Amino acid sequence: MAVSFRSVLVGAVIGLGLGGSTFAWAASTVSCHCFRDRSYDPARPAAADTYVLATSRNSLLAAVFGVSKGTVVRSLMTGTAPETLWAAHGLAAATKLRVDDLLAARGRTGSWARALERLGYDPTRIGGRVGALVSAGKDPAPAVVDETLATRMGVPRERIAALRAAGASDAETVAAGLLARLTGKDPVGVLERVRAGKATWGSLFHDAGVAPSDIDDAIVRLLR
Repeated sequence: MAVSFRSVLVGAVIGLGLGGSTFAWAASTVSCHCFRDRSYDPARPAAADTYVLATSRNSLLAAVFGVSKGTVVRSLMTGTAPETLWAAHGLAAATKLRVDDLLAARGRTGSWARALERLGYDPTRIGGRVGALVSAGKDPAPAVVDETLATRMGVPRERIAALRAAGASDAETVAAGLLARLTGKDPVGVLERVRAGKATWGSLFHDAGVAPSDIDDAIVRLLR
């Protein structure tokens, strides 16, 4: 019987473990998350954009899956790719397996489907787009992000699909979706303004009354 990924995300997901040493396999180099610019500066409106995008993506993951933001950041700083964290947490929520066990198995087997099989879980039991991507040997992270935005943030699925069709990354999709919920504007229009150079991510959050340091709280308020 297939597991409904949507039903898993609608419920509160807490207590998923994040190990330390098991994350290092995910990338050959360590990516630093020590951002220099963490606040919006009107004189340099794009200076904090990298931080704004990263903290939007990381804060949503932490809030939805019940882990601390610090744990997420430490995992990223030890070499785990953001996509890997999203996939692992989404699959852990769907299967009730531990995040660190999934990461370790993924590191040994090279695919999420084989990782699940190694842990005694039939990957075909995972339904929806996430399950289809896993079974096809593709990255399920974008589907986990999209399903999270739809079910927990209330972003319309057709607008999420339109963001993806426009080439939005996971971080851009999260930030545009969050800004849409904060302002009532179309998320695709938000993305287009940034790409056209008419606004920056930092300026859009500033105009919405949310400082970069307050993005965590804004996400928590909007979750359902």
